[in-house]
Order: sequence, then structure tokens, then C-alpha cells
Amino acid sequence: MHTALRFSLFASALFAASAASASSDKSFKDWYAACDNLRNCSAYGFDPATNSGYVRVERSGAADAPVRITISVDLADAADYTVAFDPALPGLPDRALTGEEGEGNDYRRTLLAEGPAAKALIESLRKAQAIVVTRRAAQGKNLDTPVSKISMSGAVAALLWIDDQQKRVDTVTAMIKLGSKPSSAIPPQPKAPVIVAAKPTKDKAAAKTPAGLIAKGRALCGESDPKSKLEDSYALGGGVVLYEFSCPDNSGAYNFQSVYMMGPAGNVQAVKPVSFKWPIKIGDQQNGDGDNNGLINAVFDPEKMTLTSFNKGRGIGDCGSEEEWVYDGKTFRLAQIRFMSECNGVPLDDWPVIFRTDVKR
Repeated sequence: MHTALRFSLFASALFAASAASASSDKSFKDWYAACDNLRNCSAYGFDPATNSGYVRVERSGAADAPVRITISVDLADAADYTVAFDPALPGLPDRALTGEEGEGNDYRRTLLAEGPAAKALIESLRKAQAIVVTRRAAQGKNLDTPVSKISMSGAVAALLWIDDQQKRVDTVTAMIKLGSKPSSAIPPQPKAPVIVAAKPTKDKAAAKTPAGLIAKGRALCGESDPKSKLEDSYALGGGVVLYEFSCPDNSGAYNFQSVYMMGPAGNVQAVKPVSFKWPIKIGDQQNGDGDNNGLINAVFDPEKMTLTSFNKGRGIGDCGSEEEWVYDGKTFRLAQIRFMSECNGVPLDDWPVIFRTDVKR
């Protein structure tokens, strides 16, 4: 069984954006699958022993969308690698692979199949026990794990679940449960919610901190957090300022909490906490209890008028959640969530999106 971190926040694994569209994720032995509110889905097969590689099967929710299958391998100290099914089956490249570099990590991604070629590869995925990855050491290097295996245990269940989420079961487009129904039997994709982002401003936040603001920020962090302080302030335009307070007592070794308030510059009485409640439900709860004024490892981008948070499931950052909140001139609205519940070495740039919007700038 692969390492898994199931956050209590995601206990139900069901995110309902509306009656017409939903997001969800689910684990299947050594595989994991997730779909967003537009029925775009991904499935991941892991290497449970070493967390040094994974397979990803992607497909959008459009009726005629092609299947795309990639493999990502940790190539630290390796020059290249080869892949083969166990037992021997067709569909994988018979040459050495190097892959494309990801975002600041040692993983290299290679496209294995897309479109019609993906169907044949899925047939082998269904029958195989594993994909064996064999690395060749770079010159002057030694490899601790030259050979590893990406498990196929759970692959069929994960891909069948995606077929079901995408309304493809018994259609000619299904990956697992093929049928005779045409692609026209698949309902159209839901429309993405639209957010109109506020325009960047050339205004500058006042350097002087209004009297009384520090007390309000500390109260928002919690009365037991006397070390909380005003970290920064940002002009949002129209005389409105966003204030960021750090909350050390609510932070951990690699997750640092900040809370936010906004209001007219210099008018402390009118400054209010910013709520970061999701517009989607997780079972019978939203993202935590209370007013949800806090974000983890957050960064504000004044050019995009966006707050981005990154809640790490563990220190190396291979699981957790990333949220983007866009300022629309009145409040911050949730624009996107990436989520990975399984701590199996998948870098952030390959996490599935489980909620997305159409941001107009």
C-alpha cells in the first residue's frame, strides 16, 4: 500500500460546486484519481516502494477528448532510463528516455501515448502488474535504486472511475467499460464559473500603520499569538488596502499561516477580515470551521491581483493543496485549487486541478 496522507479536510472526497458539476478524488490501491468541476480528470499510478516515479493518465471532460499518458521518473544522478511491462506486453517505448524537466525538481516527464495510441497502451496497463523503470547512472555517479517498479494495482478501478465521472461508461470513448453508445451520448461539459479580476493599480499603500490596526490583526490570529505582526500591506485600488499579518503560533515547521484584512486606507474601523471560504462544499463542511481568514504560505501578486497559498502535506511538498484567490474589486474569490492527497513524490506542477474558473483580466 502506498504512502497516503488523507487530510481531515478532505474526509468525504466529494466537492460539490453545484448540482450540475462536481469535483472529487479517490484512491484505488496504488492508484489515485481526481476530477475537477468541468469533468477534467487525471489518474496516477505510483511506485509504492521508492516514490521515484509515476504514470499519469489525463483526459478532459469534452466528449471527443483524447487520452494522454505520461511517465515521470526521478533522474537524480541518472543519465537516462528505459521502461518495460512486467510481464512483457506491448505499448512502451523500446529506447532510452530522458524526458522533459519539470519545475525545480529531478523528475523528467515523457509522453508515452496520446489519442488512438493510448487505447493500445491502456490494454497493456490493464494486464500488467507493473512498469519496470531501469536507470543508467550518469558518468561518475552511483545509483542507490537503479531499478524500480510503478504498480498497476488499482489501475483498472481508477480508470473506470474516471469513465463514470465523465459519463463515458458504455460509450465508444470509454477507457475501460466500452459500449456502443456514440460520443454524442456524453453530456456537454459544465461551464466554468467566471471571475473578472480587478485591474492592477499604481497606488501605493501608506508606509505608516494606522493606529489600532495591529491589535485587530493580533486578535484575528488569536489572543494566544502575541508574536503576530503586520508583515506587509498592498494597495488594491480605489483607496482600499490589503493587510497581511503573520501568525507564528498557528504555524508549523513548513506551513506558515497568515491572516488578511482589507478596507479604506487609514480607516481602521472600516477594515474587515478577508474570508477565504470555498464556494464548494466538502461533504457537509467547507474549508474548516470559523471565518477562514487564514492562508498557508501565501504570496500576493499585484500584477494579477491574486493571492496564492500552498498548504504542504509534508515538508518536501509532494502532497497538499494550492489555492488561487483573485481580487474582483470587492473581495477575493477562489479561482483554482490543485490538490494531491497521496504523498508519493509527485511535484506541484503535476498535481491535478480539482476546481477551476475562467478568470477574465
